[in-house]
Amino acid sequence: MALAASSVLSTAVIGLMVLGAAALAARSIWKNKKNGGGCGCGCENCPGSCHNKR
Repeated sequence: MALAASSVLSTAVIGLMVLGAAALAARSIWKNKKNGGGCGCGCENCPGSCHNKR
C-alpha cells in the first residue's frame, strides 16, 4: 500500500513539473507575441515585414 501511494505521489509531482514547464513556455511565447516579437515564420509571409522596419 505504501509503495502505491509513493508511486502516485511521484507521478503527480512529475506531472506538475511538466505542466509548470509547459505553462512557462506558453507564457513566454504569449509575452513575446504581445510585445511585438518575431512572427515565427519566414519573413516573406510576415504581414509586419519584420526585416524592413525603418
